Amino acid sequence: MDIDVPHILNGCISRVAEKRRLSHCVGCGGQIHDQYILRVAPDLEWHAACLKCAECHQFLDENCTCFVRDGKTYCKRDYVRLFGTKCDKCGQSFSKSDFVMRAKTKIYHIECFRCTACERQLVPGDEFALRDDGLFCKEDHEVLEKACILGTENNNNNTSSVNNNNNNSNSRSAIHHEASNSDSSDSGSPKGREGVGGSGTHGSSGGRNKGATDGKPTRVRTVLNEKQLHTLRTCYAANPRPDALMKEQLVEMTSLSPRVIRVWFQNKRCKDKKKAILMKQQMQQEKVSDLQMLMRYMINFFMRSKSKVNKILSRGIDGWID
Repeated sequence: MDIDVPHILNGCISRVAEKRRLSHCVGCGGQIHDQYILRVAPDLEWHAACLKCAECHQFLDENCTCFVRDGKTYCKRDYVRLFGTKCDKCGQSFSKSDFVMRAKTKIYHIECFRCTACERQLVPGDEFALRDDGLFCKEDHEVLEKACILGTENNNNNTSSVNNNNNNSNSRSAIHHEASNSDSSDSGSPKGREGVGGSGTHGSSGGRNKGATDGKPTRVRTVLNEKQLHTLRTCYAANPRPDALMKEQLVEMTSLSPRVIRVWFQNKRCKDKKKAILMKQQMQQEKVSDLQMLMRYMINFFMRSKSKVNKILSRGIDGWID
């Protein structure tokens, strides 16, 4: 029996090609027979009339930026409005030209970086505490801590002797819980960070609050101002590893705690070491690239002036030197 192999192969290839050509729209679920297919991701295809923003119903095409979230498509404006980073104080989005202030995972406009109690705007150099109920300056944070302690003591004094012991243990656990919450929210990484003004990055963890109990004071974040940074950088340029006497002088000059100064010098040395390693690698790469350029230049030079080189070689090395 004769088998028409080319005919069978052509039929299989045509069926496979037909299956590959059949695309289904993610929006309506129907097959796409249009001349053009809008592909949002490698496996998401749409009719041109089905690809719209889920919020404003604007048509999205190759000239727009399309975002997909939870199976829905959004234009850039609505995506930023709904899912973009927002100020923790006013809830508004940030523009490209906005300067921000950061406190752990929270971000604020510079105008919104204020104490929740007194509404005073906090600037670089001010100490603040980030609590569960908002952002507080150092003074208001200490007032709240003292009020919490006094309220707990008054409640304990009004109870009977038996209940007093139980209430004391409960109040101590409550105060400890409050302090641990403040610690977790106020203290940053174990190593401090150098603070700057406009960018709003937070500074090194520093001063301690005197109002906490059980020997566990609440840490208050310290943002270094320009004068303090200038003093520390000047001392670092003279001696990256200052002795105890120099550190005591820095404490008096900057009004910072010894811990903040120690952590700042540690971080500064670590940063400079990383920069030195990167610069060394960059210099090595530049040397290699310079050698490669020199070799290419020499090869091109000798290739283009072959006749001149032959004449020089015929006159001898002395003629070349002269």
